[in-house]
Order: sequence, then C-alpha cells, then structure tokens
Amino acid sequence: MKYKKLSIFLTASFVVFSLLIITFSAILNIYEKRKKITDFVNIKIEKEEPANYDNIDEDIYWANEILNGGYILHFRHAQRDKKNWVDVKMYDALESDVHENGINESRYAENDYFKNAVCLNERGLIQAKAMGEHLKVIGLPIGKVYSSVSCRSRQTAELAFGGYDSLHRILVHKGPYNENKENRLENLKRFYSEIQIDKNTNAIVSAHNSVINCKMFVNDKCPIHLTLEEGGFYIISQSEKGLVFEHEFHYYNSFNKVFYER
Repeated sequence: MKYKKLSIFLTASFVVFSLLIITFSAILNIYEKRKKITDFVNIKIEKEEPANYDNIDEDIYWANEILNGGYILHFRHAQRDKKNWVDVKMYDALESDVHENGINESRYAENDYFKNAVCLNERGLIQAKAMGEHLKVIGLPIGKVYSSVSCRSRQTAELAFGGYDSLHRILVHKGPYNENKENRLENLKRFYSEIQIDKNTNAIVSAHNSVINCKMFVNDKCPIHLTLEEGGFYIISQSEKGLVFEHEFHYYNSFNKVFYER
C-alpha cells in the first residue's frame, strides 16, 4: 500500500512537471514570436518614418518654392512588383542593352515577355496616375522631362508628367552594370549640369534610386541615407560652382499634403 501511494505520487508529480515544461515552452514560444513581430514592426516603422524627413517648415517652403520653377526634380518611379522579381537587375539589362534601337533607347518591355519584372504593377499605375492628377491641381510647372529607358520610369513619366522628351541610359540605376564608380560620378555630374531648365518651369527626371550620389554636389546638404520611396523626389539646382542639393521629399505625399489644408 505504501509503495502504491508512492507510485501514484511520483506519477502525479511527473505529469505535473511535464505540464509545467509544456506550458513554459508554449509561453517561451509565444514570447519569441511576439518579439520577432515587435522587432519587425519597429524596423518597418523606422523605415517608413525616417527622422530626417519630418521638417514640415522646410517641406512647406520647398513645396511652394518649386512652383516658381528653376529646379531639377529627380523622381523615383512609382511601384513595381519587388516581391516576385528580386532579380530585376537582369531584366533591366535586357531592356536597356539587349536591343538594336540605339544607346539611349529602350526595348520597351511592356511589349515583351518580362514586362512584369520591370514595368509598374497595378498599384504603381494607379499611384503614377494619381500623382499626375495632384500635380495638375497643385499647378507644378513642368518643362523638359528626362526619363530612364526603363519601363517603370517611362510609365511614371507618361502618367504623372504627361510624357517625356528624351530617354537616357545613364539614368538607369547602377545595379545592371559593371562600371568604374568615378567615371559614372563624372558622367552623372555632367548630365545633370547640362539638363535644360526652361524659364519658369522645373526639369523632371523620372528614374530610380542609386542614381543620385552625394558626391555630385558642391554643398553638404545631401542626406546620409540617400534613398527615396516610390514617387519621392530630390530638388536639385544648377550653379556656377556645380550642382546643389536643395531638399528631399522622401515620400511623394510629404510634398502633396502641403497643399491640402483643413
């Protein structure tokens, strides 16, 4: 009888101990998952709300200043399908280089088998069209429009800026190419210095991230984290000393919201 009670006690203790281990493991698993989710959300928030881009006074000044014209506005194209086409550089090279249309021409991927890799996705088409509608309401004076040969840049130019005047291979991002960094920098400085800014208008560049480099400018206003979200843009001016970095609208809406008060 004594041994039977001891056996029951040991069995019960084992069951309780096992349940405690299972419960502790479950709690630990939930904690780890929650921590991963929290870390991801914090990273996402940090990415989407950069501290350098919340100066509303500067945004208001520059949003109104470019209504007078006289600047180069370098826009990043609207959204493409980044999730399913992470190897976009290979397809960009097809569009920019694997054709016989000329050095500053395009293969026009919207008519080709790899269009989903390099053109705007459904959301991007809507985004670019909405930008164009807002720009008309705001009255942004647009002069010459220079576009990368890439499909997504051309489509953004067509929908947001009413078309483009010329295409330029140099405006394709650096990803597809093996090139000397110093040569590229000098070529970009020369290109932006020679952009024609018609009187009382802004010259538009419809292109990509990784085209603009802080070393292009004679001043030190260029931000440390030099990236744009889709539709965001840089304001650049030409001077006798060289190119001047004036302001960044990291998101298009940072510019847009200046003109909608309530």
